[in-house]
Amino acid sequence: MQRFMTHIIGAATLMANSFQKSGLRKAQLMVVAMVVAMVVAVATPVVAQQTLTRAQYIEKYAPMAVESQLLYGIPASITLAQGCLESGNGNSRLAREANNHFGIKCGGSWDGPSLAHDDDAPQECFRKYESVAESYVDHALFLSERERYRSLFDLDPKDYKGWARGLKAAGYATNPAYADLLIRIIEENNLQRFDNALLADYVTPVVEQPAAEKQPTADTPTEEGTEGVAEQEVVPEEPVRVDVDNMLLPLESVGGYGIYADKEGRYVVAMGTESLQHIGRKLGLSARALAKINSLGRNTPLVAGQVVRIE
Repeated sequence: MQRFMTHIIGAATLMANSFQKSGLRKAQLMVVAMVVAMVVAVATPVVAQQTLTRAQYIEKYAPMAVESQLLYGIPASITLAQGCLESGNGNSRLAREANNHFGIKCGGSWDGPSLAHDDDAPQECFRKYESVAESYVDHALFLSERERYRSLFDLDPKDYKGWARGLKAAGYATNPAYADLLIRIIEENNLQRFDNALLADYVTPVVEQPAAEKQPTADTPTEEGTEGVAEQEVVPEEPVRVDVDNMLLPLESVGGYGIYADKEGRYVVAMGTESLQHIGRKLGLSARALAKINSLGRNTPLVAGQVVRIE
């Protein structure tokens, strides 16, 4: 199992480095879904029948929505808003029993498992998935592979209002207020912030780091000949940041943070509004450990894009 996961993660990483939107195929997206599904299953504790709040739903599934935007051009805000609305923040029967977060019905082309559920008519056929990640991938494919939604992809990816109205006009839902409901969810929860592609969470690392400077202490010899015995290594004032011009999907997502890896080990990227204590709580690590790994004080302010190593 470990060898299989390593192989799949490696393949997904290579795809992320080289993919082009026009050439991405369904099989490739399914590999990404498999990676996310395995990560969620292994790294995220699940409490049976736990009710999610809207804020918890957004935090948990935002990385998947951002992946849909990066891979397919569907605004992350739209994906999240549809997930919140269609799944009742992950608490509906379809979401719990079928992992179906977007209310997608079977249709004539579906040959996978299904769940009968009352909707516009009694006991309609809805698609059933092995994981929530598979539901998010199928949602992206559902929109991108159908002619009636094609015009939406000509819109600006940040035009969530245009997307909301276009989905309604194309017949995604029968509720006449569907577009207004999506827009309200987006604006009340500031979901449009995810349409900026979460650059701090989906980037490659800067390989070269600034070298630590040597500065004299009170006991260090100076040009004047002061006697001393040691030099003290000082942490650079400028934090190591990521290169936002080269985006890369994370290997996994834990606690709302993408986990990345380079030759020096695994790391996350600070958003600039949190502390080491906050990151530690999300990842199950102590602030003391993170401070030691990164040669920082536990209360050192973090800046957006700053690399925070976790091992």
